[in-house]
Amino acid sequence: MDKNLYSIYDKKSGTYMQPFVELTDGTATRQCMDLLNNPNAPFSKFPEDFTLMRIGSWDEIGGIPTADNPPEVIIELLTLQEAKE
Repeated sequence: MDKNLYSIYDKKSGTYMQPFVELTDGTATRQCMDLLNNPNAPFSKFPEDFTLMRIGSWDEIGGIPTADNPPEVIIELLTLQEAKE
């Protein structure tokens, strides 16, 4: 079964954070909402600096990752933060 690979892009550093695997864009977005709930995390302090990106897929049977070129924007963390308020 293929799952999606995601990363949070940091606009200030111009880098992608360590990738993580999720089933759908919705479950990846939910993980980001959890990050925003931690008041000590940079995501909640500076949500305007971060974007959730889908960077590829992961074939869990074959163990082969495939890149999305270019990565696809899923949601800005600032948008999630504003939706919480």
